[in-house]
Order: sequence, then C-alpha cells, then structure tokens
Amino acid sequence: MVSVNASAATALATLSLIKSRADVGQVMQPIGTSSIDPKTSTRLSPAVSDAILKIGQLLRGSQLSALPAEHAERLRSLGADSATRVQKPVVSDVEFQRTVMSYVKDAWTALDGFNEALASGSVKIQRASDVKGLGYETIQYDLYNDGSLIGGAGWDTINRSFYDAQAAAGVRQGVGSINGLDYYVTW
Repeated sequence: MVSVNASAATALATLSLIKSRADVGQVMQPIGTSSIDPKTSTRLSPAVSDAILKIGQLLRGSQLSALPAEHAERLRSLGADSATRVQKPVVSDVEFQRTVMSYVKDAWTALDGFNEALASGSVKIQRASDVKGLGYETIQYDLYNDGSLIGGAGWDTINRSFYDAQAAAGVRQGVGSINGLDYYVTW
C-alpha cells in the first residue's frame, strides 16, 4: 500500500489537471532535446513548468543542511527535518504603497505625530530593501517533517545602528512586513 500525505495528494491532483497538447500519433521527445521544428514540439507553458517545479520543491522541501547554520538550527528545534523558504511576493510600486498605507493608517494612529503627517501627506513609504544602510529583511520558512507541512517560522534582521541613528536625528520611523512585503515608513 502506498501512503500519500496531503501535500503529495494535492500535487498529484494538480498534475492530473495538466493535459498534454500532443496528438496521439506524435512522437514525444525526451526533455532537454531540441526539435527541428519548435512549432510542432510539445512543451509545457512557463506557468505549468514553474508549478511543477514548485510542487516538487514543496514535496521535498530543502534539507536543513543546505540552509545557513543559524536557520537550520532554529528550524530543527521546531521539529522540522526540511523546510522551504517562502518567496517574497512581487507587486507593483502602486500595490506596495497601497498595501502598506492601508495597514499603517489604521495601526499607527497612536504613534507620536503620525496622524498629523498622514493629514499633511508627509508619510513616506519605501521598500525596506531600497533604504541603504537599513538592512531590514524578513525571512519566512514553511516547515516539514517526514514530508508533511507542520507549520511556519520566521524572523527578521535589521541594522540596529542605522535605525537608532535615524531616531537620534529626530526621524520618526517604523519597519515591518505585510505578507512578505518589507517596508520602511518615515514621517
């Protein structure tokens, strides 16, 4: 009897939805070989190829030994034997600004001077990676044990000297992450 965990079952169901576009009479070429006529060769779309690669990565995870030692030690202490680093979303600048503003305008109203800066339009939102010297980044992993997803873990890093120097210079600021979008806000 073959045992299939929930991740594998989902992957198999997804793969079964992918239909080959090849005619029954067409000879399939092994992956990686060239075709004389690329218009008639069977190829997966980039989206399908990416999905298959992602499914494989999710099913296997990354061995903890392949991760930085500090990360591996922490994830192992949480019961993981493998992990997959969660990729940061790619969003337009407009969507980034909208997402962060939506959060901070509700959550930061009690911060000194924030409401006034919001009313005057002087709140500045930046991607944390664009702020030279800040060094702010969040890291998130999906954790696996024996191939089954057991949860997630994450942490952040920051150049505390830069942040403290800005505060000492009178800059009101905040950092954070919303669904993997790392931000730096000043007012």
